[in-house]
Amino acid sequence: MVNFLGRKIEAELEVTDWDPPNQVRIKTISGPIPFEAMNTFKAQGGGTLLTSDVQAELGGFFKLAEGLVGKQMEKQIQSDNSALKKLLESG
Repeated sequence: MVNFLGRKIEAELEVTDWDPPNQVRIKTISGPIPFEAMNTFKAQGGGTLLTSDVQAELGGFFKLAEGLVGKQMEKQIQSDNSALKKLLESG
């Protein structure tokens, strides 16, 4: 469950491609926003570059606010990735 635009959203995810340490791809199998996401990991300097590509199918309320939803999704992904980075670096 995630909070998105002030709403709690539940979704069930499926891993559709798992290629450690290079990439992981997931998609929703239930929930209000169908999406697919691919995270690619590449060694860079002394760390790892994470690239996220998310494709979503917006409908209903989310379609009406498409511009706002896209910006908010980007912020949410950045926030989630920052939290993951801190967690991984803390050991």
